Amino acid sequence: MAKVVVVLTSPRKGANSEALAMKIADGAKDNGNEIEVFRLSDLEIKGCRACMGCKKSGSCVQKDGIKDVLEAIKAADGLVLTAPVYFGQPLAQYRILEDRMFSFIDGEFKPFIAPGKKLAVVGTSGGDPVACGTVAEQILGRLSGFFKFEAVGTVSMNGCNPPNIAAGNAEKLAEAYELGKKF
Repeated sequence: MAKVVVVLTSPRKGANSEALAMKIADGAKDNGNEIEVFRLSDLEIKGCRACMGCKKSGSCVQKDGIKDVLEAIKAADGLVLTAPVYFGQPLAQYRILEDRMFSFIDGEFKPFIAPGKKLAVVGTSGGDPVACGTVAEQILGRLSGFFKFEAVGTVSMNGCNPPNIAAGNAEKLAEAYELGKKF
């Protein structure tokens, strides 16, 4: 059985990005995968300190809540990331996670982690009708390039006001579920 890690980065419980990510998880689970979920807002996390300790040890040397998330990602076969868009960029909690993933590469930018992990990205936005799809695709491309992840795809939803509207969007939920079946 393969393991898929889902990382929820929104500070809102029940957020649009969470609804879509958990529907991806449902598809992955129905396809025989084990699911592990992390909610960054429940963890004490810190930004990358650029200490370069990871380049020697092969893992982040900071001891905070995100360390377990990073270790789970390293051990997993697949990854689902959420990236709610604030002011045209992924929100700060997502950026902290991605910055801390710097620990996955050595000093010559060669990955410390096994290639081929499947990756899906969820992008949501309350306002900008283009940004969330663009941000999700950029993340998918960047992480696939740096870490040799296998890009499964993205699901994005604009107009996410109120903050729980995705849970009632049957079309987007079905799209997310089908994306999960690719794990």
